[in-house]
Amino acid sequence: MAAKGSESNDVTAQKRMIQALTGETPEVLPAAPAYPGLFLADFERAFYIEQYRMRLHQAGCDRYAVDHDEDTRFRARALFNSYGIFKARPDWLQVYRGASRLWAERTEIVLHEGKLWYHDLQSGQQVTMDEAHLPRGDEVSRVNHAKTDIWDRSGEIGGAEDADQLIPIRSVADLLDSGEMDLPRRVVADYGDRTFITSILDTPFSYLYDYLGFYGLMTSLCGRPKLIHHMLQRQLAQTREVVASWAAVGIHGVYVEEVFTGADLISPRAYDEFVLSYNQPYFKHMRGLGLLPIHYVCGDVIPRLDQMARCDVAAIAVEESKKGFRIEIEDVVDRVGDRVAVLGNIDAVHFGLHATLDEMAAEVRRQARIGARAKGFVVSTGSPFPVDANPRLLDVMVETAHSMPG
Repeated sequence: MAAKGSESNDVTAQKRMIQALTGETPEVLPAAPAYPGLFLADFERAFYIEQYRMRLHQAGCDRYAVDHDEDTRFRARALFNSYGIFKARPDWLQVYRGASRLWAERTEIVLHEGKLWYHDLQSGQQVTMDEAHLPRGDEVSRVNHAKTDIWDRSGEIGGAEDADQLIPIRSVADLLDSGEMDLPRRVVADYGDRTFITSILDTPFSYLYDYLGFYGLMTSLCGRPKLIHHMLQRQLAQTREVVASWAAVGIHGVYVEEVFTGADLISPRAYDEFVLSYNQPYFKHMRGLGLLPIHYVCGDVIPRLDQMARCDVAAIAVEESKKGFRIEIEDVVDRVGDRVAVLGNIDAVHFGLHATLDEMAAEVRRQARIGARAKGFVVSTGSPFPVDANPRLLDVMVETAHSMPG
């Protein structure tokens, strides 16, 4: 018989996470590092490419038309297998939407000079697969450049009509019919009985950054509040459809990220008016659809904790101390742990790059002892692990959590 904590992680991971997030007591503590997909992106892409390399070899050709259903299977398998680089799998798997049927219809995979390329049949554009994002939706395959911050796009929005053009309302039926939700549906079907499946979405306020940029968003709160409210109402309507489509494919929870709303950036009045008043119906909608929301907020979150806990969230997740503010897990647990579950905030940079295996284990045990006072606790990090972190440190984080009673 296996010793406690040594059982196969992907057999009981789903149950462990759900128990921790709903206030039940799991047999052992679950572990879910923040944004594992960022750490695993290169591995996921490599597994995906290799499946097409094998397909071209089997077909004996150097051009292969993408089939949507087959491509979806390739993506789901690559995502799950990327987590296999860990000796101890985390208790959740985070999935994004996949590519649409329209993308598949216009795309073929080409073998040229030993490399595989996406070839867009409409534009003629070719991009090497090992340099490209895994395409989502209808987007044309593009080189994986480093993401640049958006400073100010507010001048591009003259009023409500421009905002409506930027924020179209896509219905649940449209999202499902497009095929881009087939990837999470496949992941749930293949792996949802083993592990907790979640997506990553923004709050309505955080989505506005994409349209306005940081400076444009911050200055518009005071300079154009009516436009901001119009955009937030529009975004809330769209996110309701998006959330309903995720619920329809059967995922278990949503990791809801929020940026630029900490006490270090906006006032309590602005938070209540532009953030909290839209988060409350947003999370209520999620819960009504049977999803478990985990609300992750960047920045100085301590003064916001009470308002966050008053939203219908299953758990709260926070950053580690950095950038001039301090966030101790004790403070989070003491302030809201009696009302919601809490995710840990292990320092991902320090413990991912500079700690020993023993030091990682000690930090997990320290945070777990504090987290035992909360309604539920999940061992986690305050930020994503750096891509050059030692995977064995992540293994120790998960193994140590699984050695401790929930």
